[in-house]
Order: sequence, then C-alpha cells, then structure tokens
Amino acid sequence: MTKTLPDFAPAPSATRRDYVAQTLRTAILTGKIAPGTQLVESHFATQFGVSRGLLREAIRELIETGLVVNRPYAGTYVADIDENTMSDVYEVRRIMEKQAFIRLWPQRDAAFCTEMTARYEALADAAAHRDLNRESAAEAHFHGLVYERCGNHLLLDVWRQMTQKIQLGFAVCRLTHTPKPDYAENHQLFLKLATGDDLNAMLEELDAHLLRGLGTIRGALRRTAARG
Repeated sequence: MTKTLPDFAPAPSATRRDYVAQTLRTAILTGKIAPGTQLVESHFATQFGVSRGLLREAIRELIETGLVVNRPYAGTYVADIDENTMSDVYEVRRIMEKQAFIRLWPQRDAAFCTEMTARYEALADAAAHRDLNRESAAEAHFHGLVYERCGNHLLLDVWRQMTQKIQLGFAVCRLTHTPKPDYAENHQLFLKLATGDDLNAMLEELDAHLLRGLGTIRGALRRTAARG
C-alpha cells in the first residue's frame, strides 16, 4: 500500500520549530501520516518553508517521545506498532492507572470531581462534533487527571510517554475505519465511578475500559495486516 504525505502551510516565523513539531505530531496522532511512513526531509522543509536543520530539531522532539524513530542509513519514520507492543503498553497502563487511583482515592476533593467532569464534557463535545483532533487529545487529557493528582511524578512522566503510543493505536483505527466505542458513552460510567465512593468498582471498570480500548486497537492492527 502506497503511503502518501499530506500538504502543510508554511510555518509562522515566530515559533517555527514548535509549530513544525506540533503540526507533525497532530498529523501522526490523527492518522494523516500513517505509522511506518518515512518523514522525507526535503518534502517537509519545502512544505513548511524552513531549513532542514530546523526541521531536524522539530523531528528530534518527536523522536524523544517515541513517536518517531531514526533508522540508521534508512531515514526517519513514524513509529510502527503491532499487537505485542500495544498489549505491553496496556498491561503497563493497567498497573499504573490502578496504582494512581489507589494513591489518589482518599485525597479526592470537590476540585478533582469538578475538573474530571469538565474534562469529560470536553471529550463528549469533541465526540459529538466528530472532531478527531480534539477527540484524541481530550481522551488523553481526561485519563491524565488521575496521574496529575496522584502525587507520583514518575507515573505522570511514564503516562505522558505512553499516551503517544495509545493515540498512535487509535490513529490506526481511523485509518482502517475500525468501529470504536462511542467516546462519550464509553467514559460515562468511568466518570461516575471515578468521582464516586466505591474504589473496587472503579478498579473493575478500569480493567474493562482498558480491555475495550485494547480490543479496538487490536482489531485495527489485524485489518492493517490483512491488507498487507
């Protein structure tokens, strides 16, 4: 299957490197640039109207987060993912997110519940408008709150790295048109339990929620493999 590269507007002069890095990141995480696609320097330098040196600096940011990989003597590519990789990601995520909730549980307050609800509403609004860019970011923002508030900065750092892989997995879902659970409905019970009083019920829902997400991504990866 031939992989094409999208067109981009020239970068604004004030924040060129940040603009290029963020634009490429968004294009990758929303499926506009598919996993495994080579990032051709000459193409993007021309598209953005920047030097190759500046472009390499922007791409280096993506390499540091694991979203892009540099293959010696071959070039720079969007990271590839497979079922084993995503199974590993979700296994680690399940352990981390449970621990984050356990740590946070006795410390939750009205501010946490208000913020969790606000993030859910932002996610539901993005889903209602079928805004894939906002939807992907809002889903990660919603789940990120427990990591931000649990008090373990290492968990938060690992989550920020991991969320790139998770979003890349859902980008494959978009590319293969794999049906996914309705984001608003799928997170409604999660919100209710996260702001409720039953920790065990929250942890059980967390397991089920993550298994649904992993199942969706696995289905997309199998479709990709079947198409060659």
